[in-house]
Amino acid sequence: MNVEGFDAVFKALREIEVDLDRLRALSIHGAAALGDADKPSQLLVVLENSHPLRIQKRKHPQMDLIVLVGEQELLGDCSREELGGAAASAFLLPYTPLIAADSLDEMDAIYKKHVVLEALQNLILEHKLASTRLLIDPRYFLYDKLRRLSTMYPPIRPYIEASIKGGLKRFPKNTLRGFERALNVLVDEGVVIRKGESYSPSEKFVREVLSKKSIYTKFSGELEHVFRLYLSAGLSSPLESIKDLGLDLGMLRPVKIPEPSEMIMIETSLGPQPLLIDLGIRQFIEMIYGIRGGKVELKKAAGVLNSAYIARVSMEDGELKIFVKKYLNWTDFKWFVAWLWSVGVKNFSLLASIRLSNEIYFINKLLDLEFNVPEILHVNWPKKILFQKFIEGRNFMSILTSKLKVDELEEKSRNVGRLLGRLHRNGISMGDCNPFNIIFSNNGEIYLVDLEQCSYEESFSWDLAEMIFYTCHYLNVDLAEKFGCSLVEAYLEEGRVEDVVEAMDLKYSRIFAPLTPPWVQARIREAILREIRR
Repeated sequence: MNVEGFDAVFKALREIEVDLDRLRALSIHGAAALGDADKPSQLLVVLENSHPLRIQKRKHPQMDLIVLVGEQELLGDCSREELGGAAASAFLLPYTPLIAADSLDEMDAIYKKHVVLEALQNLILEHKLASTRLLIDPRYFLYDKLRRLSTMYPPIRPYIEASIKGGLKRFPKNTLRGFERALNVLVDEGVVIRKGESYSPSEKFVREVLSKKSIYTKFSGELEHVFRLYLSAGLSSPLESIKDLGLDLGMLRPVKIPEPSEMIMIETSLGPQPLLIDLGIRQFIEMIYGIRGGKVELKKAAGVLNSAYIARVSMEDGELKIFVKKYLNWTDFKWFVAWLWSVGVKNFSLLASIRLSNEIYFINKLLDLEFNVPEILHVNWPKKILFQKFIEGRNFMSILTSKLKVDELEEKSRNVGRLLGRLHRNGISMGDCNPFNIIFSNNGEIYLVDLEQCSYEESFSWDLAEMIFYTCHYLNVDLAEKFGCSLVEAYLEEGRVEDVVEAMDLKYSRIFAPLTPPWVQARIREAILREIRR
């Protein structure tokens, strides 16, 4: 800023009777910071120690609004939005420090760390465990906050609009400096992980947020910000803000802010893909595989209660198969009945968003742990559809009910028992651990599928009870005994004996009694307990 500009600033401060001896920091925010002095801009005035927030409306474009605040109040607003962001939100606009640049940059980073944490928590509450696989462009945090702020507080709209019109390249370049500093701090604190030019919330942070917060917390927090914002500005509502600050049509006109959701990608085995892209099966095949005009054949997978399909399309070098799964809410009869069936013993997730999130997270987690699971090809988050690699092979139930020799049945059962023991040793329970969800592929590998009920709840005994007593419904009692004992024998190579003992508890009898008669269960239970005592 030139000498004339400084003179104008100090003249404005004298006009509103600011004690210049208490002046600690000074900065211009908005279009003027980008060199456009004729557009609405704000002057942030920071006084030493404590001073109540004071907002002064003026007619001078370069200092259209003067925000006067004490150091203590500004710090509280930057770190916790104690003033609802009435002062701190100036840092969302491009700014040029005039006095105490280092101090202002520190406040900027503190505020933007708060903004990032707030945005991350909202994303985690919406996408649950799957949020660990989101790739977030730093611009997301800026535009997400600006969108919410412009909705809650119309008086800031002219300043946002003027800044954006100053150039969509120069605008974020100026404002993102504080976000980059904040994100570096959060990387060091283990809150986010840097992946190229993007960031993902860490697994530790995601699980911490999900254990403490809820959607209700998210909305109540937003309402608290609105209340504090208007209270701090000395206003009671948006209508009063328009009356008090003068009728400005710019306040009533929505601001064209870039869509934040377009700045989030999700990891898949085919590379990062936009989170909110809405592709159907044919569109996905055309976009990813370049097949146009091909006939896509859809076949329902498994039983009538399943919302999963196999998509087939002919290619020059063979047939392409994709497993497509649509997640329904509690009206999905399968999970509603399962929930009623097992109430009091096992809790099933019913909401589609939670089940999709679980599946995305645990597919990637198990891949990291070197388990065999079908890779994710595409996520249609808006319609809750998951596209996965199709695994050629047979499920465990199909194998057990084929004409196997006894030694072959025992060997397959040991393979599955060993797999479950390893899964539980890693602290993961499958949730829906039935023989249809274990696939023996044509190349001899064993795959875990249908992971939407996976969790860290350590309900290992449920997994074992379901696998054993559900499967025994389809076997004669002699084969059922050999299957159960072989599975448990191998399971104990890595699993815990106490989980097997609990799986034999009579509390599971009522659940599986409609499938496997109590006298059959009793014989298998006694045989397994004998196996354990050896």
